Amino acid sequence: MEYRDRVSGINIISKNREQLPYGNKDRGVFLPPEKGRRAIFVPSFGVMEKEEINDVVLAAQEKEDMRLKRREISPQKERLENITRGALEAKPGQRRKRIKEILKSEGDRWI
Repeated sequence: MEYRDRVSGINIISKNREQLPYGNKDRGVFLPPEKGRRAIFVPSFGVMEKEEINDVVLAAQEKEDMRLKRREISPQKERLENITRGALEAKPGQRRKRIKEILKSEGDRWI
């Protein structure tokens, strides 16, 4: 009898999972942007279970859908649009002066 006939084989199964910083539950989830939504990233680092992460993701998606439905313009974007519009309406060479006037009229709350 030969040696290879006597040995049926050795299987090594490793069931050790990677140790996460705050426990051994789920890692988290990243959803890329879709349908105008922003990307959603929910880090868990082992603290939350999969069901908890799914609940957080659903809430974030609903929040993004409401944001898209409102089409609300942020104050910073509105301010930049005003500055750009004012600068483009001014004559070349007068644009810097016009921007300073716009910033002064808005007050110190933006500085």
